[in-house]
Amino acid sequence: MQFVFRFAFAMVVCSATVGYAQQPKLTLTEQLQQESPERLVARARQSGDIVRGAILFHQGSLNCAKCHQPAAEKDRLAPDLSRLEKEVTDASLVESILDPSKAISKGYETLNILTGNGRVISGLVVSQDDDLVVLRDGQDIDKLHRIPQANIDQTNPSKVSIMPSGLADQLTGRQQFLDLLRYVIDIKERGPANTAEMQASAPRRKLTAEIEGLVLMQEHHCSACHESSFIDSLPAAHQGPNLKWSAQRLRPQYLARFIADPHQTKPGTRMPSLLGQIDEAERTESAKAIVHFLLSIAPDRLPDEAQEVDHDSIESGRSLFHSVGCVACHAPRDEKAVEQPLEDSVPMGELRTKYSSQALTAFLENPHAARPSGRMPNMQLTHREASLLSSYLLQNDEMLTAVLEDPWPVDAKLSDKGKQLFTKLNCAECHSGIIDSNTTSEGFTKLANLDTSKGCLSGALGNWPDFALTELDTKNIRAGLDRGLNGLDPQQTIDFTLTSFGCTVCHSRDNLGGVSQQRRIHFQTTNLNLGEQGRIPPTLTGVGAKLNPKWMRDVLVNGRSIRPYMKTRMPKYGEHNIGHLVDLFQATDKLPETQFAEVHDQKETRNLGLKIVGNQGLNCAACHTYQYKLSDTMPAVDLTEMVQRLKKDWFYQYMLAPQKFSPNTVMPSYWPGGVALRRDIDGSPEDQIEAIWQYLIDGRQARAPAGVIREPLEIVVTDEARMLRRKYAEIGKRGIGVGYPGGVNLAYDAQQMRLASIWRGKFVDPAAVWYGQGSGNVRAMGTIIPLPKGPELFSGEQPEITDNSRPTTHQFKGYTLDDKRRPTLRYEFGEVAVEDYFREYPDDATNKVQLRRSVTFTSAEKSELLRFRLANGDGIESNSNDRYRIGKGLTIRVASGQKAELMDAGLLFVPLQLDGKRPEELVLEYLWE
Repeated sequence: MQFVFRFAFAMVVCSATVGYAQQPKLTLTEQLQQESPERLVARARQSGDIVRGAILFHQGSLNCAKCHQPAAEKDRLAPDLSRLEKEVTDASLVESILDPSKAISKGYETLNILTGNGRVISGLVVSQDDDLVVLRDGQDIDKLHRIPQANIDQTNPSKVSIMPSGLADQLTGRQQFLDLLRYVIDIKERGPANTAEMQASAPRRKLTAEIEGLVLMQEHHCSACHESSFIDSLPAAHQGPNLKWSAQRLRPQYLARFIADPHQTKPGTRMPSLLGQIDEAERTESAKAIVHFLLSIAPDRLPDEAQEVDHDSIESGRSLFHSVGCVACHAPRDEKAVEQPLEDSVPMGELRTKYSSQALTAFLENPHAARPSGRMPNMQLTHREASLLSSYLLQNDEMLTAVLEDPWPVDAKLSDKGKQLFTKLNCAECHSGIIDSNTTSEGFTKLANLDTSKGCLSGALGNWPDFALTELDTKNIRAGLDRGLNGLDPQQTIDFTLTSFGCTVCHSRDNLGGVSQQRRIHFQTTNLNLGEQGRIPPTLTGVGAKLNPKWMRDVLVNGRSIRPYMKTRMPKYGEHNIGHLVDLFQATDKLPETQFAEVHDQKETRNLGLKIVGNQGLNCAACHTYQYKLSDTMPAVDLTEMVQRLKKDWFYQYMLAPQKFSPNTVMPSYWPGGVALRRDIDGSPEDQIEAIWQYLIDGRQARAPAGVIREPLEIVVTDEARMLRRKYAEIGKRGIGVGYPGGVNLAYDAQQMRLASIWRGKFVDPAAVWYGQGSGNVRAMGTIIPLPKGPELFSGEQPEITDNSRPTTHQFKGYTLDDKRRPTLRYEFGEVAVEDYFREYPDDATNKVQLRRSVTFTSAEKSELLRFRLANGDGIESNSNDRYRIGKGLTIRVASGQKAELMDAGLLFVPLQLDGKRPEELVLEYLWE
């Protein structure tokens, strides 16, 4: 029986030398094929490392788990390795890996289709009927081909498996193959976990019509007019936007259009049309009057200023929009920010006519100030990130610019009329804080007594709000009215809340919700080794039995995250919106009773736990973070936060059967069937798990397990400069470190075109970025002297204010190397070309090797007055005309004759005026004392 893996594969090409015959070098696959499968199995059982195998199985370069995962049979991309037939032997697993096309399992054959235009498409058949064949692409499993039957000339089954040949060639050697094989054997032997099997085969649960109706009634705030103690008692109360915020920031022309015809202006809005029963001219005038009233109570309107085009900001905003979680609810957009329709997307409407850049940035940075009900959650964006998203969303086909309109001076008469309309239309029932509500239950039928064939639910226009309800909406609301007589149990209340706040677009709970197939591509990770669990938010099934209440509240209310590798963010909703979920989860989710092992000697037990966690035991530290220190392979959740997060009984049961709780977990099962894999470790499975728990109780104070603390690496500098372009502290991923002979070193920020730091002594330790899959920082092996952020070359009084992002006026142009491999760094500032060159030199006065810097400025035209920053901060002292002491231990000398100026604010700079005829050179010396 064949099973199928799925991942990218790069063919190894063997070359022959010219002039004589040479025996071609065998690939790893060919070497392994020379051994018998039975021998490889025996060696895997004897020396294969199941932990390393689990890492390889989920590793981004292989990504076996992407296809081989628990799923309903109709949805499987490859056989579920935990459900293989009894005839599948360990030896046949070896053959399947080394020669995947030798025997292809039924149901996983590839079909080749020749279309009428001569195109050949290969893939797995997803579905086919008389009209259409749908194939899953043989190279990209996220891609589907929909081929009309009329366009098909020929179909042929392929004899080639979609699992790539030469799989083993992606491994570093025989031992890695044995590790991988050992883990695959473990999956096969332990079989499917009951919960995983149930979750894989169960269809996605739909919300009942009754609860759908209750969600709609609360979203439309029906109880504002129709008294209902039941609706008012439901959690997650909904209120309209803060109109003072809107009046201060939104464009009045948009507000007028929206009030006059909300469903035309923003299709899908919850705001009802209140003026639909009057003619267009009167409706327009009434809406205008209401806007004048709103402007009168918000006199401090933000200026509506144009924003310049910045294509880099637009591209950065596009990347953020499609990675941090926006696309979980909203439709994806193309490079021009045009919506690409996707079912069940929350509409945004036309943003360009609604917001200025400043207003949209303010909204994205703190949405609860405008919409306190939390339906738009706080995505924990920095100001810079909110600004980048605004740049992307507000661009038009030609350029990004605010749509400036004439300001609306408030007309007192229109404002008075608008206030009367605001009162008459009962706007205050949904929008508080403007005027006192005047609605009473008199004149409005109680919600429980409604005749649903009349009024808002009738589908007809009249003297009542028009919510533009669909037939299905009306049907669900009627079902919800019936349900309201009986109330909701805790589980239904959880379903109601999760749906109201859109939690189910990311999370699943008891098969309700979860990331849809169409949106999965937008859920990304910074570490592919974690597989699906590194990018898809965790399930909420049983979460109350898993998390301690305090930790759960911090996650739900404050958006606390322990998964920095997951690009999709956990938003903040606020205590008043979803704080009630903590008690509901805790009361609803229970586990079977757990029998804990007895602890006779706590110290001895903790020592055993320390051993088990380290690389001489089960090697938990190979994957898990420890005290925020990343592991060699992946940044799995921190060991020292486990006890703070998790309930002990859940931890016990999870450790015994990880796949039961998380079918896609990278973690192997160390005690399959209640039997310990490592029989050389003392104690029963329960004893070993108790030992781990006792060790973890110490939290941040827990001793480091073996394998966490590594000897530092060092890039050694000899007679040539050494350079390392990676991520440095306070710089980011565009850092350039250079070590020079003589023990002087620097880190340059190619994002901001600045010298970021200098230090003496040894160069750098790259262990964090080399061992941590590129996710850590390079560590300078000396005492760093940091230098100010922001670009060094600027015009005007002050340099551009920036955080860690690229300034808008500078562009890095790369570097060249001299004969000693010293780089000359190049960038442009407007029309000025800059070359920045550093070198070591012996200084006779200090008898030390010091650092000399030559900065050359070239411009074809006469420049404005420029300034080149040397330093910034308190305590800068002038020792002479050309020397400046910067804090303790460093002096900067201007060696090229220009005069530096020191401003009262502590900014030390050299003024420059280029004549457009010849370059100007600025020479600086950095002198350690």
